[in-house]
Amino acid sequence: MRNERWIVIGTDERLKILAKKLSDPERTVYYKNKTSWDHECNQLAIELEPDYIVLPIQPLKVEVPAVMGIGNAVIFCGKTNEKWKEILKENTVYYYLEDEEFIWQNALLTAEAFVARFYQTKEAISGKRFIVTGFGRVAKTLGHLLRSIGAEVIVAVRSEVQLNEAKAFRYEASYLSDVGEIEADYFVNTIPAKWLDAELNEKIRIPIYDLASSPGCLQDGVEREFYELLPALPGKYFPKDAANILYNSIVGQLRRGKSC
Repeated sequence: MRNERWIVIGTDERLKILAKKLSDPERTVYYKNKTSWDHECNQLAIELEPDYIVLPIQPLKVEVPAVMGIGNAVIFCGKTNEKWKEILKENTVYYYLEDEEFIWQNALLTAEAFVARFYQTKEAISGKRFIVTGFGRVAKTLGHLLRSIGAEVIVAVRSEVQLNEAKAFRYEASYLSDVGEIEADYFVNTIPAKWLDAELNEKIRIPIYDLASSPGCLQDGVEREFYELLPALPGKYFPKDAANILYNSIVGQLRRGKSC
């Protein structure tokens, strides 16, 4: 029986560490530092005939007429677009962004990494007022962490359900449409959608840190001076810990898949 054959692709440091962590006497693991699937990837997949392929959170660009050599591979990925959905329609695909353990652990690292990034401004968090948009997992963990350090947190949301949930957790809360009227020092977006239009942009005069995935919250054509898009923070600040979380997710999903 041959060893398991793996291909791990992506530029995120956590993926490089993941490849090393997956490597053992029963696995052959190849790591490619790439943002696209090109002829080199095709050649490797054809020669290796991989059993498993790990793709990054954001879909790779496809730079070949056809992706080849992956027909029998089980795929682990974060997100897919229409092109990749078509490519992988015959494959078994596991989405680690839908794995609850990964989501929560990654949210914790994202919140802590934001604090690490904020401290690079050489300003304290304690005593500051932060507007945090959304009340999903990242917003919940970030709000809790900021409050524990001594910040005031205002949660701005789009739905009545999230508004009342935030209030139940004793946050000052408002609807997103009213966020321009709130006095605060910093603004942190966690909503993965282009919701910030030109009208709201004019009202928000404080720095915005965007933790949502690319392309962030700015609508097309909206520009601002104090805006920083910060995707994939865990892989940038804590790549070893982020790799461990991804490894546990992959192993856990495989185990659950085999037991079904």
